[in-house]
Amino acid sequence: MIRMLLRVLGHEYAQPIRRTVALMTTTAIAEGLSYALLVPVLRALFGSAPGDAWPSLIAFGAVVAVYAALRYYSDLSGFRVGIALLRGMYERLGGHLARLPIGWYSARRVGEVSVLASEGVLQAMSVIAHLLAPFISACVTP
Repeated sequence: MIRMLLRVLGHEYAQPIRRTVALMTTTAIAEGLSYALLVPVLRALFGSAPGDAWPSLIAFGAVVAVYAALRYYSDLSGFRVGIALLRGMYERLGGHLARLPIGWYSARRVGEVSVLASEGVLQAMSVIAHLLAPFISACVTP
């Protein structure tokens, strides 16, 4: 779906989307690392010497802090790319509609175009902003 979206929008949007996907993938890796570091923390806390948990706990806290920062920036990047893609999609749609002959615009088609421009484009662009990060996280984190 992302390939088709990039084909429709053009080459100028490819780099920001790739950068956002890479950032979201790095965030998912940091999330998985935090889960992995939770095991030694819990093992030390519930073991015979809970005081030995400090090194693992510090590493866990550091990874969680890095994950939180990466998550913030990846979500922000997703929203920004989604908005840029939305602007690009509206520009492409408007350019295409301007080239159509006047006879093409019947009452039925005007209604279809208005639904497409209002609901359809917003739903397609919300994928990058809202659904891509959880999808990448579900695939990469484990």
